[in-house]
Amino acid sequence: MKIKIKTEKVLEAFNILKAATYQKLDDADKIKLWKIARVMKPIATKFEEDSKDAAEKLKPEGFDEKLANAQEYERVTKDPNADASKLKMSAAEYDNFLKGDWQEFNKLISKALKEFADAKVDLDFEPLSEAAFEKLLASNSWDVTKAIILGDLIVE
Repeated sequence: MKIKIKTEKVLEAFNILKAATYQKLDDADKIKLWKIARVMKPIATKFEEDSKDAAEKLKPEGFDEKLANAQEYERVTKDPNADASKLKMSAAEYDNFLKGDWQEFNKLISKALKEFADAKVDLDFEPLSEAAFEKLLASNSWDVTKAIILGDLIVE
């Protein structure tokens, strides 16, 4: 089956398949499903690498330090035995980081990657039969959304 699909849809499906168990499938269907995931993997890997690169290159100055302070703030405020007197960030600064720097950074990354996520890619694989897909569903405890994402993509 040859299809043209948005990269973001490939990522969703690949991440579901990556965590899937194939235990109730016949051997032939296990191999078929592995091959489907194998076709998706280079696309997902490339997007993940691009995401990491964008996150590294587009960080504002001082972001790593603020992020480390925010993570320390979270850790200390969740631990009743932790010493909060040594925190480098106040509650107000933490809130400002989350609502300001963090959100702006994520918006910038999303904007930078949108073109790549929306780009259509070609996939060519042998689809699963309905019966095999039902066995795949029985092997995994997915919510309906995950089942629909995969079913729409990999079932003939």
